Amino acid sequence: MKLKNILKENTILLAVYCIVFFSLITKEAIYSPDTSSYLLALPYRHLGYVIFVKTITFLFSDNFDLAIIGFQSVFGLFAVNFFLKKVAKILSLNTILFFVLLVVLLFPFFSPLHIANNVCPEGLSYSLYLLFVALNLEFLFNHNTKVLKFVIITFLALVFTRGQFLFTSLIFAFVYFLQNRKQVFKKPHLIHLSILLLIPIVAVLGELSYHKLKDGIFMTTPFGFVNTSTSAFYVANSDDINFITNEDDKAIFKSCYESLVQQKLLLSQNKAENYRQQYDHFQKNLTTICNLTIHESGKKYYLQKNSPALLKKQITYAKAYYDIDKTCKNLTFILIKQNFKKWIQLYFANILHGFNNWFIFTTIVFAFIFSLIKLIFSYSKWHSVLFIFSSLSILNAMISALFTYSIPRLLFYNYPLIFLCFIILIQLLTREFKMRKTKGY
Repeated sequence: MKLKNILKENTILLAVYCIVFFSLITKEAIYSPDTSSYLLALPYRHLGYVIFVKTITFLFSDNFDLAIIGFQSVFGLFAVNFFLKKVAKILSLNTILFFVLLVVLLFPFFSPLHIANNVCPEGLSYSLYLLFVALNLEFLFNHNTKVLKFVIITFLALVFTRGQFLFTSLIFAFVYFLQNRKQVFKKPHLIHLSILLLIPIVAVLGELSYHKLKDGIFMTTPFGFVNTSTSAFYVANSDDINFITNEDDKAIFKSCYESLVQQKLLLSQNKAENYRQQYDHFQKNLTTICNLTIHESGKKYYLQKNSPALLKKQITYAKAYYDIDKTCKNLTFILIKQNFKKWIQLYFANILHGFNNWFIFTTIVFAFIFSLIKLIFSYSKWHSVLFIFSSLSILNAMISALFTYSIPRLLFYNYPLIFLCFIILIQLLTREFKMRKTKGY
């Protein structure tokens, strides 16, 4: 690209970023229902955003709102610019696609997400996610091994902020393996591959250590299986109690199931005409099933049970979160096994809902399968990028659907990747069609 065009492009970008920044900084901070749990550093919150808001509170005190909006805005715009420039260069995007991608990247800063103004993890995790993906692209396609240390840092910061991204490094590890399959067992490649494979373990160990220091229990952040058990409870039947052997698990199942029956929050009580309406009923009442029924009643049960034994250790409160998550883990596997057909239908509906419609869903799945087959038989940069973007989108949708219900707050991270999947797929299929036409197929 000519210097004149680069300067013009950067001037436009700077103007856009300034407009966006002043638009964000002049709006008030948004305190959502989750905000207080991070400010109070409750046991079921990941350490990343807790440490961040505690640091902002310590440094800026009375100017907390302005400081957090300012930091999340600047950091977010920096990440957007870094990702935009990196992807545009790797994929050789034209000017129109360049600025369309910019619009897609900036969408989360405005309604309805407002990530920079919202005092919630998305204000950091979106930026960290963009940086993590872009740094991996730099490592894979520009063979820049110097960025690996930044890959590690951004990955740990990302997972410590949003646990849903724990397995993302494995996708890049897989592409790196295919990229270097003939030399992968040579020392440099083996070290790089090991780093990508092992950093999730480092993240888990960091989380365990954090809770040991703060809450007195060597545990991962509790609440994941409370979320997962929600869909399992929704499809459950009263007879499922016969397959539960642990007495605590049995007592909590009985209490929660009876409460859900009274509130008419079970699939068996849903008289909707089609499965879409049944799913809408589940999504509408998920918070009531998960937070207000399973979590609250389970936490209350364990607080009463643990108090006499743990009062002197001052860990009763944290242990109640730990114990209910452990119970929900046990119940999830039992209830899914006993009601698998109903559960898998609900889970699939949840994944599909995350993509908004069948067309987007089938296109991304096709992109994933198409790029995977191409990669296995013959490596190419374009197929690699398509595989990375499509698999990241699918993985995030599957994890979100497993642990909760599919909402933009969990899935917006991959909107730019889905957009790029369409662009890459169109270019690849057009190129292949032209080649076949030239050869007379």
